[in-house]
Amino acid sequence: MAQKKLALISMVAAIAVVAGCGGTGGSGTGGGTAEGNADKEAAGQPAPKPAQPIELVIHSNSGDNEDMFNGQYGNALRKKFPDYTIKYIPHSQGKTLNELLAQKQQIDIMYQSIAYYPQLSETVGLQYDMSELVKKHGVNLGAFQQTLIDGIRSSGGGKLHALPVTNTVQVLYYNKGLFDKFGVSYPKDGMFWDETLELAKKLTRKEDKQYVGFAASAPHLLGNNQLSQPYLDTADKATFQTDVWKKMISAYFLDPGADQGYKDRVTALKAVPYRLELTNSQELAMFAFHSQFPFAVPKDMEKIDWDLVSLPTFRDKPGVGSQMAPFVFGITSISPNKDAAMEVIKYLVSAEQQMNFSKQGIMPVIEDESIKKAYASESAFKDKNWKAIFHNKPAPIAPKSKYQLSVEGILTKRIPDIVKGTVDLNTALREAAEEADKAVAEAKRN
Repeated sequence: MAQKKLALISMVAAIAVVAGCGGTGGSGTGGGTAEGNADKEAAGQPAPKPAQPIELVIHSNSGDNEDMFNGQYGNALRKKFPDYTIKYIPHSQGKTLNELLAQKQQIDIMYQSIAYYPQLSETVGLQYDMSELVKKHGVNLGAFQQTLIDGIRSSGGGKLHALPVTNTVQVLYYNKGLFDKFGVSYPKDGMFWDETLELAKKLTRKEDKQYVGFAASAPHLLGNNQLSQPYLDTADKATFQTDVWKKMISAYFLDPGADQGYKDRVTALKAVPYRLELTNSQELAMFAFHSQFPFAVPKDMEKIDWDLVSLPTFRDKPGVGSQMAPFVFGITSISPNKDAAMEVIKYLVSAEQQMNFSKQGIMPVIEDESIKKAYASESAFKDKNWKAIFHNKPAPIAPKSKYQLSVEGILTKRIPDIVKGTVDLNTALREAAEEADKAVAEAKRN
């Protein structure tokens, strides 16, 4: 879990949920309960008292502890639904999902990143098609960013196993101090990868120490890649040996890492430069990472003068950014409280609550220009170039597999060796594909 938490750092961290109403605002997600009671609520008011006591149990293996869950979701849910008992059980020793099920623990809702939700739900058969509940409770799927709904359906064989609640995309952060130090113009929204490479070359240099012009988070850039390439095909076979992967790995890692100083730094770090090289050692000029990053580690971000621009794009796919990477909430097949669980999720995706998320610096999942314009307006970083996260058209979300995390690690662990040149790209991808296929076959046997 520690590795997963590092890979997902801040996908949901620092989400401060402020109480709001799940009513019939501009999102079109209103509609209330089956009886329409929610339509009659005043904004910000608690939901109607249920006919009988309801306990909703929520589980995640995202790494969120109880305090994090309460700050992100729990406190707001309890305020909105004072007559519901909201219980959160995080993944921990003795409380893994398999162990909870063996203990006959009720679980009503699970949440995770879209990439890893299939692994959480499908491995133990808890996935549940929410389509009829969505209709019953008046949730308008047309209000969402459609690539999110399409992505959930593509990973669920056409079924709606979850709804997106919070969102991220990949962007490009930069240390303005290093650009000023070396007299290089700042990056801009709408750049192409070859233009970014030229900037990086001007900043990869040895002065008082080795500086690196550009680096990227491999799990985030590859897992949410701009060409919508899945790790596995429909037969659960690795796709790593395709020209598409070679093109992306060259653009994201090989071409920026061609300088010997870059290779030496990767050798010393035993990894490609990452977020601490941007903020703490301040040797990295540009870093491609997800949009929630600054709000997860605000103290680190305060160490540098920084800003962000949109993720660079390929010339043959101009304006196409990364896939969106939402956190999704899904009702389980074993929940005895499916209607109540649907009301809770409906509240989280309401226009009012999405506005609260957006003001805090949490990318919304619904299409509403006023909500987008409010992004980060009540955050500590409100003066940054946040329009960058909406600049590109999102790439279609590639289908995610329940083997996603395993095969992702098999690919990304080879990136440092590819950059250093200790293994050529073709060999690395062939070996990764062979290892991934074996891992999937083994998982299927167990």
